[in-house]
Amino acid sequence: MHVRITATSDRFDADDARWLSQVGLLLDELGREVSLETRHTAGEPGAKSGGLPDVVLTIVSAAVGGVAAVIGTWLKNSRDRSVHLQWEENGDKGEVTVTTRNSDNATLQATVEHWLRSRFHGGEGEEQPPPTPDDPSTDGDSVG
Repeated sequence: MHVRITATSDRFDADDARWLSQVGLLLDELGREVSLETRHTAGEPGAKSGGLPDVVLTIVSAAVGGVAAVIGTWLKNSRDRSVHLQWEENGDKGEVTVTTRNSDNATLQATVEHWLRSRFHGGEGEEQPPPTPDDPSTDGDSVG
């Protein structure tokens, strides 16, 4: 499955070198878990740099836990971050925005992992755990 990932910050501008460094760390960690396809964007008018890369993760069912852990750990390091995930497969589309403002790390990781696993429509033969009361809707709303 291919999932587009976009990281944002309430603290830094998109072209701030400190922010670009932080996003680079996220992408490095994700690259250890899954295949990344990166296309550099032209950037927004008025931006000081070339802008953030457009990144697509190629996720297999076995890598979901690792991806969720990387995203959860990266978000936990700063409360002003968020990650937006979008997917499209066989005509189905979905998206979720994950933040840590109102969520502890364990809940955040469980939420991201549940959302990603649900995209596999049964996880290629794996039984899906039932959602817990803490699991938010996975139909395109924000998490956290």
